[in-house]
Amino acid sequence: MIPSLKAPGRRVLIGQIFQESHGFTPLKTQLPAFVIETGRALITANEHANSVLGGLIRTGRQENWTLIPSIAARASPGGRVTDYAYAFIKQHFMAVATQGGFDAIALCLHGCMQTESLDSAEADLLKSLRAVVGNTIPIVAGFDLHAHANGGMLAHLNFASAYKTNPHADAGQTGERVGIALNGIFDGGLQPAGCAASVPMLTGGNDETASGPLLKLHQMASARIAANPDLLDASIFNVNPFVDGKAAGQTALVYARTAEGLPAARELAKDLANGLWQARREFSHNLPTLESVLNSAAPGCVVVGDFGDRVLAGGPGDSVYVLAQARKLQPGKHVVAPVTDPEALRNCMAAGTGSTVQLKVGGSCTPHAESLSLTGTVKVTGTGNYRNRGAYMQGATLRIGPYAVLEGGGFILLITQEPLMSQDPGCFLDCGIDLGKADIIVAKSGYHFKISFGSYGVCICAATPGLTLYEPQAEHFRQARPLFPLDDFEFAAQVGDLPVFPAILNS
Repeated sequence: MIPSLKAPGRRVLIGQIFQESHGFTPLKTQLPAFVIETGRALITANEHANSVLGGLIRTGRQENWTLIPSIAARASPGGRVTDYAYAFIKQHFMAVATQGGFDAIALCLHGCMQTESLDSAEADLLKSLRAVVGNTIPIVAGFDLHAHANGGMLAHLNFASAYKTNPHADAGQTGERVGIALNGIFDGGLQPAGCAASVPMLTGGNDETASGPLLKLHQMASARIAANPDLLDASIFNVNPFVDGKAAGQTALVYARTAEGLPAARELAKDLANGLWQARREFSHNLPTLESVLNSAAPGCVVVGDFGDRVLAGGPGDSVYVLAQARKLQPGKHVVAPVTDPEALRNCMAAGTGSTVQLKVGGSCTPHAESLSLTGTVKVTGTGNYRNRGAYMQGATLRIGPYAVLEGGGFILLITQEPLMSQDPGCFLDCGIDLGKADIIVAKSGYHFKISFGSYGVCICAATPGLTLYEPQAEHFRQARPLFPLDDFEFAAQVGDLPVFPAILNS
């Protein structure tokens, strides 16, 4: 019998680090790229957000927890985070944690943030937090399913769960699920016992959860859990394919409610891992060419997912390929697009609002990327954030940073200094851009834009050049070897148990 930990008004330290790193871009993610909230602002800014943090806050309110905010730090996916930026964020976590006075820690983490010197920032943070609080204070976390789960972070947690959907529509539900599990630990009816199996492979597309091999695997996991009361939760981590970390690959994570359920958990983890491997050749995209998308578009607006330059996969967002092809193939169409170009932005800001400028735009970072010579009017300049309108991270505040809106014949460009998460119409709307007049909208996204831009037009991903195409190169991956599809080898899943932390709290 697990001793009861139930007591009213449990005190829970909460926080967030959310950045997905692309290990093969020359850009670095600096501290100013993060939207940061501390103190009471952390709670008020996120309590309605469709994020893990939002789900944790809402569950805490329902369960009468006293929420102790540490720091929330969110940045667009991009290059490795500078050591300075991570040290600044971590220091805020540790300053609150070392004060004590709480019964548990509940976190919203992406799970695939790397720094200049760390393969897994989350593993480093969780190891440090565990060292401060010891083994008897529960630490739980919710993750993006593209996390580098085999990077060491799971070993420090009482419970972890990832999104079940890609595109990610269930971030808030994931936070609520994690919060409910923590409450079960408080009540004494739950002492999660986890196990995991890693699969040394990358997915190359076809990895949405509503179809294809992942649909079948998630359905299998859900059915097993529903049929076995000893099982608690299963997560399938499809690692960001642009990260070279130690043992990077897919991970099947399964929790039983107590150690007595571990045999069933191990069996499910093994079957999920073997299922991933058996389907490894099915994880490939057959995307339409941009030319076919532009030439076959029905009347009305088309929203093009610029797959090769996805900021949501850590790309720099500096490609103007879609705009260039649209001007060539559909010269009468009106295009709205984002682009990362610090020099073009400086020129717009120097000229000022209302000025007509001639600029070279695009290709500021990606090797061999083309640029365009454009003439347009600077409609507005500024710096700021935007609010997500769509299902993915709905209600969350994300950074735009310094920007300019350039409008010319047949186009509106949102020019930014930093890579912009443009999976949501809010990034355009909050810069004063009217999307109702667009024939073509460009989103630097491959999946999530589909659940945010549907009301504006048909959403289609196109094969475009850039740093986020699924074309793994052997010279990029040095630590994560052997690794499919780069290497040819035999595989059979091996399941390992995670540490079990006996939560003992003061009444």
